[in-house]
Amino acid sequence: MRRLLSCIVSGSFALPLVVLAAQTLSAKTVVVGDCQPQLVSYSTISAAVAAVPPNSTVLVCPGTYPEQVTISQPMTLKGLKTGIGSKPVITVPSGGLVGNNPAQLSAQQPDPIEEFEEFGPVNISNLIVDGTGSGFDCSTGELTGIEYVLASGTLENVEVRNQNPGGCGYGIQLFGSDLDVLTVNVRNSRVHNFDNTGINVEDGGGSNFEVTLSSNWVASTSGSVQAGVAYVLSQGLITRNLIVVGGQYGLSLFNFFCCMTVTENTVTGSNIGINLGANDLSETSTVTNNILYKNGKGIFTLGGTHIIESNAIAQSSIAAIDLNCSSRNTAEDNVIFGAPVGIANATSGDTVAPNTFFGVLTSTTACP
Repeated sequence: MRRLLSCIVSGSFALPLVVLAAQTLSAKTVVVGDCQPQLVSYSTISAAVAAVPPNSTVLVCPGTYPEQVTISQPMTLKGLKTGIGSKPVITVPSGGLVGNNPAQLSAQQPDPIEEFEEFGPVNISNLIVDGTGSGFDCSTGELTGIEYVLASGTLENVEVRNQNPGGCGYGIQLFGSDLDVLTVNVRNSRVHNFDNTGINVEDGGGSNFEVTLSSNWVASTSGSVQAGVAYVLSQGLITRNLIVVGGQYGLSLFNFFCCMTVTENTVTGSNIGINLGANDLSETSTVTNNILYKNGKGIFTLGGTHIIESNAIAQSSIAAIDLNCSSRNTAEDNVIFGAPVGIANATSGDTVAPNTFFGVLTSTTACP
């Protein structure tokens, strides 16, 4: 943004357009492996992404690639399949991963100091990232399968698995800031066998980072799991995901500054299915048409303003919905089946009707 303004002031506005056009014209398509003989070929993904100009496409042939890959310019990275062959697999290199908080595949803005810089898109699809045998020591940091740092783009049809070194394994991590306007979409992907968090989204404290998660499968039975999906100081849409984790939270939202929409997801097996943290009192987060099954508490609120509506919540061992005496919540038109308490800790500031209860010992309890 600052570069654009300086060009306008200096009268050289046409120069960035010429540079952009030149970059677009010089973009190319290359391949890693030998499955596309008509294209320039590289033996590793790292070599290919370093060699091509911005906005290029790097195709990856089926095979196993023991390397740690960093992308620092806009591009498309796409795995190929031949016949019924498997997707390309990025594995841990024989010498181990480099860094205190290593990511096996990383997309990151090359100059994070530049304010208001929009970086991307980096689009990644049809790849598997496998953390088996990482040997990573959790006392030094975190292990991540795929990481976006101050970068926009789309992750589609990826599988991220086995980031489980001992309690610090993350499948996907997405980091924004309070200055950069960034969007990331994660869709039709599988994240499993992690031992901390499946998909973790963090902003720097503003409302410029918007992440959409749609039609993903997130699953882990590790006893150290903190969350299947976690949003911290971020906003976006979470829809049609299946989250099956045996840890603390299936879906945890701490979006203090803005709003979230959580709809048509299925969450099962957690202590708390959907955890709703505080948000800006001028904004409202909506949790609608989800299925919560066999969680300790189906939905739990920590503060803020939430609409909890038209959800199906079954076999909660503690309570289907716990409003936690936080007020300003609407819980209506939910169908609750099989729970000791249907809606717990409601206050006079909450709206808690109408709802439908089946096999519930106590439909509603007031805040003590």
